[in-house]
Amino acid sequence: MVYAGYTVYNNPEYDSISLVEFPFSIRRHQLEFVPREGEDSTCLARVFAQVDLIDAQGRQTDSTGTYFSVRAAGPGEAARKGFRVFNNLSLFAGPGVYSARVTVIDAISKSKGESFLRRVLVPPPARKAVAISGVRLAYDVDYVGDQPEGANRRLVRNGYRIIPNPLSVYGTDDSVVFFYGEVYNLAFSGDHPSTYRLSLAAAAADSVTYRDFGGRVAEKPGASVAVAESFEIRGWPTGLYFVQLAVTDLETGAADTSYTPFRILSPADVLVAAAQAEIFDPYDTLSLEIKEHLVAYHLTPAQKSTLSGLTDQGKENFLEQYWREHDEYPSTPEIENRRELVERFEYANRIFSTNVDRDNGWMSDCGRIWMVFGPYDQINDVPAPRLVSPYQVWYYHEIKEGKFFIFEDKRGDHDYRLVHSNVYGEIYSREWQLKIQEGYIDIGGF
Repeated sequence: MVYAGYTVYNNPEYDSISLVEFPFSIRRHQLEFVPREGEDSTCLARVFAQVDLIDAQGRQTDSTGTYFSVRAAGPGEAARKGFRVFNNLSLFAGPGVYSARVTVIDAISKSKGESFLRRVLVPPPARKAVAISGVRLAYDVDYVGDQPEGANRRLVRNGYRIIPNPLSVYGTDDSVVFFYGEVYNLAFSGDHPSTYRLSLAAAAADSVTYRDFGGRVAEKPGASVAVAESFEIRGWPTGLYFVQLAVTDLETGAADTSYTPFRILSPADVLVAAAQAEIFDPYDTLSLEIKEHLVAYHLTPAQKSTLSGLTDQGKENFLEQYWREHDEYPSTPEIENRRELVERFEYANRIFSTNVDRDNGWMSDCGRIWMVFGPYDQINDVPAPRLVSPYQVWYYHEIKEGKFFIFEDKRGDHDYRLVHSNVYGEIYSREWQLKIQEGYIDIGGF
């Protein structure tokens, strides 16, 4: 059996692509071991692992693999149950929604196992705002330096060796949660030191803070920083929790907060955690107000009028019926398009918000297009054009014959407003269209 997950590091230094890592684990006793050549009693297994990245049209867009060895002190140790082998595969991908297949093959016995990740969301890099990315839950995180001896380099990032928890599931017999993450876009100048604040808490499924672990202030090593923390969960009841990590740039006041779910299960339930992880629906944790926000751009005027006149329970019933009628894959237990909309909403707020609470991004022009059309296929970011203010062009190549949206930062405050599009019903600017036709504005062949 293969347990796999994924983590996205959308560091703006990677430009328009992101590093996607696929941590996985397998059970050691399921491998076939052979004696090593030599006089000692150790034995080795040989393993091949591969990940295939698949786009929304079912096409394989990239693939990477590796061979690695697993060592045991002898046949007796190799056969012992309860030991797992961890590794990690990584590749680069542009913004979009993918699926992925992680395949592990015993090179000796030729037995094979795989894990299929139905949804891998790769958001575009956040170029302006402070952003937390790549939060990975782990069984252990240890600083080993830039040149670790004897460590699997695939499990080392920025000097930290990360033993991943691919399913983000802990048993009641586990005592500590470790995690690793990265923060981007801090204001940094080598001329004078500046600091940031890191705050850590754990929230229960009802969003109420279960444990507040406080915070600390540290000096910035650069515009980006790696974060490695841990907290004890000994004695916690079973259930769903969220790691709440908050970062504030104390020079600019810019901040970001991430919520990473994990579960604590009984030992018996840990064995079926892979199936249970598929069932969790983040929609169930949202307030009624946010549930209404999710469908704001999808309801007809008549539906909006009906919804606004209902009691709270009536609204819950209305929305439940709405999603039953709009479930794209009713044969599955999950409403996949609703989960996707939740992710779009959270991303829009995190990236496009203009207030301190970072909860109004979904109402912006960029946020609205993001929620309706999803991640763009391509972006042209022009920070210093000749004839107009800074602007961005978002391309959606898969929508009919191809669509685009142009956003302009007229005031120079990074609040991009939609000024032109070739989508019916959206704003159309003759001035922008003439600039495109005359070649002053390059929109990539549309």
